[in-house]
Amino acid sequence: MTWSPTMDEIARAVQIARSLGIGADHAEALPGGNENHVVRVRSAHDDIVVRFARDPGRSEDPFDVEAWCLRAAARAGLRTSRLIERGWLEGLSYLLVSYVSGVPAAADDLRGWTALGEFTGALRGISTHDAPDAAFTRFGRDLDRAWEQHLAYNLDALGPDDPLLPLGIYPRSRQSELRELVASLAARTLPQGLVHGDTAHRNLLRHGDVYTVIDWGAATTGPVMWGDLARVFRWHRMEDRQSPVSAAAWDHALDGAGLTRAEAEPVLRELTAVHALDLVRWALARRPDRLARIADESRDVLVAMILDQRPGPSS
Repeated sequence: MTWSPTMDEIARAVQIARSLGIGADHAEALPGGNENHVVRVRSAHDDIVVRFARDPGRSEDPFDVEAWCLRAAARAGLRTSRLIERGWLEGLSYLLVSYVSGVPAAADDLRGWTALGEFTGALRGISTHDAPDAAFTRFGRDLDRAWEQHLAYNLDALGPDDPLLPLGIYPRSRQSELRELVASLAARTLPQGLVHGDTAHRNLLRHGDVYTVIDWGAATTGPVMWGDLARVFRWHRMEDRQSPVSAAAWDHALDGAGLTRAEAEPVLRELTAVHALDLVRWALARRPDRLARIADESRDVLVAMILDQRPGPSS
């Protein structure tokens, strides 16, 4: 079989598998995957998942970080997919992992939320010393220094000429409060390390009493454990429909991570606010096509969780 630009995702996944000597008697596209095609390929001896970019013209390598994460997670004893192969075929980057049996944990599966909290805590045991450069921010591989520079950048940006002001991301009258918030976060000592980046219940597969975390496609470095919990916290506070997190689920996630609301939520409010501001700045510089949506979302996050200080679902 030769490569063709009109080949559908299933035929391409089969071609990739067979190029590696892997049987491909059955293949089916799996749900999810905004950036990548996700196809399950099976035979009598193999059961794998093939992932490759929806946009074959993507200039960045989409799988180096994810492949490293799978290796590092395996060394640390975390339950996740097993890396089979990471490579290229006729100019297309791909990743092969083992298929994980199970179903996505339900949003009301409280044991699953405890497992997810435990997973975020376990990430502290993974060293990033040999991670690829793409896993790090533009501020470099020294994680503590990079975090300091990240916060300094966002603090300096909160000035009279902040381009977020004309976008209505926050009112000028509240800028001093946001500066205090960023300064408060900078005064905290947060351990830096690997962040999964998408700790949603849909990425937690349940098989009996066993839970497995999948999909490292959004992995990066930053405040280890805190960065992942901040996402769950935002979904909870914003009552997100795609990633619903009830009050009980939030309590169980925190319990799994070994934290209480009193300990966690002040830190997570600050992290969420800085992320909302920084994401708009990133869209302005790098992805103007996403700016309108990101601006709307960030504005809502700042209003509902920070600026008006209204009690949310967790109060």
